[in-house]
Amino acid sequence: MSKIEAFSSVTLPGRTPYSVRCHPHHTVCMTSNKQDNDSNSNNNERRDFLKVAILSSAALFQVSSDANAVERAVGAAELSCREAGNCLEKGDLDGAVGWKWGGKDRCDPTDARCGPDGFLRDAAPSGDPVPDLAAGDGEPLKITNIVEINIAIGRTESGVLRIGLYGESSPSSVTQMMDFLGDQESNGILTSSKLMLDEGYGVITAPVSLNKSGVLNFLSPFSRVDFGVQSQAYAFAKAKKLSTAGPSFVPQARPSGPTTDSITEEKSVRAHNVAGLVSIPKRGLGYGGNDLGKEDEAFASAFEITAASVPAMDKEGRKCIGQLMDKSSMEFLARLASLPLNKGFKGIIPGQNTAPSLVKVTVTSTAIVAIASTATDVSASTATLDSTFSPKVQ
Repeated sequence: MSKIEAFSSVTLPGRTPYSVRCHPHHTVCMTSNKQDNDSNSNNNERRDFLKVAILSSAALFQVSSDANAVERAVGAAELSCREAGNCLEKGDLDGAVGWKWGGKDRCDPTDARCGPDGFLRDAAPSGDPVPDLAAGDGEPLKITNIVEINIAIGRTESGVLRIGLYGESSPSSVTQMMDFLGDQESNGILTSSKLMLDEGYGVITAPVSLNKSGVLNFLSPFSRVDFGVQSQAYAFAKAKKLSTAGPSFVPQARPSGPTTDSITEEKSVRAHNVAGLVSIPKRGLGYGGNDLGKEDEAFASAFEITAASVPAMDKEGRKCIGQLMDKSSMEFLARLASLPLNKGFKGIIPGQNTAPSLVKVTVTSTAIVAIASTATDVSASTATLDSTFSPKVQ
């Protein structure tokens, strides 16, 4: 067993020499005499030893060589199973979760080269090509609405996702999405009575909107990113500059009725086979997570954007209703999809590799750039607006 030897061969007047040995992880040190003494003598020796410890500030501690060997062995075991990918099978939970997530050997999460696994890459990720409007099964898809989502990564980095929506092919879905992405305080999804928006009725509520309260809810590395409003109560309090929303606040319920039925009937106009596609759940916004969860968190997983080809999203019944519009948006998407993960215990089970980003990603604002008076093709490669598009009038 490894040990630390302190004050070796300490000799006090009238006392027998002794040494002190401490195990590396113990705070209690034991003394050993070269001759047997009675209990009173042992008490005196311990008292004398404490005097020496206090007065001898320059005393030299000698650490035996096998102490470091123990630390290296632990680290090597974790490193070995992490490289082999079998930490969970070996029962090494520390290795399975990974020191990366404890921060000891993880790269700086604010560095664009820091990957989801905590390793520093040679270069920051580059974006895929802008999705082709002519990639559908029938006629080329048409953009009817363009919205910019301004996003902050931590406190020092920001970017913009410029999305175009297929309003002609998915009118009900796009109408709901435009409510959710609205850039005015009055915009948002409202499923309760409008009377609840006014003070004096005993309860109060607010439309749920991504504008200034949205977050990147979670990401699947290099695959997809998920956006939503994690808590309507928190978003309301933030907008009103309150510490809490208060007991009278009532969140918006998941949409239902004819609107949801209409959205459910709409089919996906293209497969989830390239990066940069905007995807919603089969029944629309509000149905991306657990239907039995809290209404306050109903829109936490509102919509997703593909960062690669994800056939599994087709099997999930999700549908594409839009796409990113330009090269800079695709590059920023690649950055978001490669952020370091805040895994914790997530990700150690095979097949479960989604988690929130280690650095908080928030939506600072949204802006409606254009709405088409008539459905018109927009070049996805250049994102040049046709003259039939009308700039948003404030």
